[in-house]
Parts: sequence; structure tokens; C-alpha cells
Amino acid sequence: MPVIVCECKAGITAGVKAKMAAEFTSAIREIILSPLDLISVVFHEATPENTYRSGDATSETLIFCHIRDGRSDGAVLSLAKRVSSIWSTCTGASEDEVEVLVALYPAKYVVRGGERLPEAPRV
Repeated sequence: MPVIVCECKAGITAGVKAKMAAEFTSAIREIILSPLDLISVVFHEATPENTYRSGDATSETLIFCHIRDGRSDGAVLSLAKRVSSIWSTCTGASEDEVEVLVALYPAKYVVRGGERLPEAPRV
């Protein structure tokens, strides 16, 4: 953890996804100081008939950032804004079409490789 899950429209090329994954990873390292070996980025592609807002089909993107608790409100907001900006820059989509949500989890509830993760760096 952190895990970035992008619920996005189908058809984004593998090269663009790889670029975004690298930029998300860099932003996570810079802003919340997570070790590289803990950062995962996942893309879930959806068609408009599977994505709705206010009852209408949409191609808007939802990005869920799952991180360990302990970061300041400023760091969390900075991460959300940077993720939105990266998405917009890499895809050409307006930031009005992107919603970023950050969920915080106590480290004591996060296990990787069978071991509980340490507390997150305080930033």
C-alpha cells in the first residue's frame, strides 16, 4: 500500500497507462514518502454503459487512492490534486472529468507478504 485504482474508460493505450503509473509512483514517493516496493497502480476499464453519474452514462474517471493513515491533511490533498493533474495531462481529459478519492487505513490492518506493514511516514 499505497494502491491507486483507476476506474476509467476503455481504450487508453498501454503506453499512456505505463506513463501514468510511473508518474503516480513518483508523486507518491515525493508527497507521502512510501517505499517503491509498496506502490501499486491498477487500471479498471469500463464502458459508458457500465458507468453512470446522476443516472446518466458517463466516461468520467474515478481514481481511488488507498494509503496508510498518518499523513497530514495537506499531504493527502496534495496527493489527490497531483493524481488528478497527472491523469488530465496524460490523457488529455479535463480535470472536470476526474474525481480522486483518498481512503486512509490504519497500518495495523494492512498486511503484505504475510506481514503487517509498519506505520506510514509522518508527512
